[in-house]
Amino acid sequence: MLSVIYVSVADPLIRDKDIADILIAARRNNLRDGLTGALIYNGHNFMQLLEGPAKAVDTCLDVIRADPRHNGMTEIRRRIIEVRDFAEWSMLYDPGFAGYGENLARLAANARLDAEDEKMMSNFIALGRRYPGK
Repeated sequence: MLSVIYVSVADPLIRDKDIADILIAARRNNLRDGLTGALIYNGHNFMQLLEGPAKAVDTCLDVIRADPRHNGMTEIRRRIIEVRDFAEWSMLYDPGFAGYGENLARLAANARLDAEDEKMMSNFIALGRRYPGK
């Protein structure tokens, strides 16, 4: 299996409804394609961890790359995995970051989430808390 984390710059005109639409499609398609992961939007940027069969991950990333609701998509980590970090979620998302800290900490504590990934994601979330809104 493959796990990829990317970051991108959100369209400055993106609305809550756009993000809701992204989540509906992601959850539906991820269930269909055997993908899991987490999406974080910090008010300016997206970070997503996507994991599953390599071909399905790469196909999904091609679709995401073409989405006009963001740009500058840059992979910051790509690796082969044996066990999914986010197996419980077709796409974890919480607009207020309320559950992220606890979920990430729990996954890291149970050795289910790579410590570097947890640190990277937690820092990204902290930026959203520091600079709330758009």
